[in-house]
Amino acid sequence: MGAFGLSETHGILLREENRPLASSDGLGWNSVFTSVQREQPYEDGYAARPDHLIILHLNGYVRVDRWMGVSRQSRMIAPGGTFMVPGGMDFRVRLNDPLSTVHLYVRRSVLAEVAQELYKGDPDRLEFLPRIGDADPLIERLILSVRDELLAANPFSKNYIDYVARMIAARLIRNHSSDETRIRPELATPSDMQRKIARVTDFVQSQLHRSMQLEEIAAVVDLSVSQLSNLFRKALGQPPHRFIINLRVARARELLATSDLPIAEIALACGFSHQEHMTRILRREIGLTPAAYRRSIS
Repeated sequence: MGAFGLSETHGILLREENRPLASSDGLGWNSVFTSVQREQPYEDGYAARPDHLIILHLNGYVRVDRWMGVSRQSRMIAPGGTFMVPGGMDFRVRLNDPLSTVHLYVRRSVLAEVAQELYKGDPDRLEFLPRIGDADPLIERLILSVRDELLAANPFSKNYIDYVARMIAARLIRNHSSDETRIRPELATPSDMQRKIARVTDFVQSQLHRSMQLEEIAAVVDLSVSQLSNLFRKALGQPPHRFIINLRVARARELLATSDLPIAEIALACGFSHQEHMTRILRREIGLTPAAYRRSIS
């Protein structure tokens, strides 16, 4: 699964009248493509793309008209309302007023991966429902968290984005698909949960000096990324990316306390992209810069 680029979207962001504010194009995100923009009124038709599109309205009320085949719907959409187009569907849309939006595409392969775990039947037969104007507070919060990561330009955001993408996929399957009666209930924690956590911990600690992808961490315990995320949520109450950050911070504190290494070298040894990145994370996590922490324990 390669990086999800702008060329794989419907191209709404490329309209001349729209003003892009940020996009994940070129960031190497695999699970989702996200953009933030100010859109001007327009009407146009778009051919189907394989991936699922969710548009979150950031202001309103705004009237939107949508055509799918001969079916036409018109809604006044409030702030927080969504416009969802499942992969594989052609559509036509008319936006009647200026609008600030977040566009988020979820990879079809991510939906398929999560559906394998949640859906009792053949995941290929699961159909997602188009929406216009519907509010889903959980999806809204998740999309806003992706937007915030995009705007923060966090170099370690990819693992977090992969995690959130699977949370969005699970929500779409459970609440925006055609056969909710065949969704499996969440399974109990497996008996070998602690063993898996221990193996993952050993692996992550041995690789803290570099960037890690969730796929390679999951492979250590023969899980999918979605299964790994569920394991961490059930066993530790936190997602994998948070667990990794905690280990990086712990290693940095240890080296600051027990070595005379320059702070820049400690940052690289703990997997931070540079000294400023470690400084920002430590200030957020412990309320001190690396230099201040070193002085406080000397």
